[in-house]
Amino acid sequence: MFEYLFQRIQTSDPAIEFSIKCSYMEIYMEKIMDLLDAKKTNLQVKDDKTRGIYVADATEVYVSCPEEMYQVMKSGQINRSVAATRMNAVSSRSHSIFLVTVLQKNTDTDTSKLGRLYCCDLAGSEKIGKTEATG
Repeated sequence: MFEYLFQRIQTSDPAIEFSIKCSYMEIYMEKIMDLLDAKKTNLQVKDDKTRGIYVADATEVYVSCPEEMYQVMKSGQINRSVAATRMNAVSSRSHSIFLVTVLQKNTDTDTSKLGRLYCCDLAGSEKIGKTEATG
């Protein structure tokens, strides 16, 4: 998806400018945590007439190529809540959301469009008896 996005940008009309930013968060034990800044815990979901639904104070990183997007994802992955189970050495204990926000601005018409891509990794639902997971 990341590579396709930048391929399409490369072949787009020169009058269109793009800015792309990424956020990465997890929902664990009913709290939203910023995976790009481990100090930000218990973030709040907000609703705004112009912005729509968003997570307040989530870190946003601007990127200019697929490699930078992969690096943002990799740096956030380090902060995921994981634990070992009998079935998996590194089992995610949380839901995670990698959010890609694309702003497209037409410099000829001074109009803009905003799109969001939500990449979700949902925590597993294995049987506790088989995994011997706790917590």
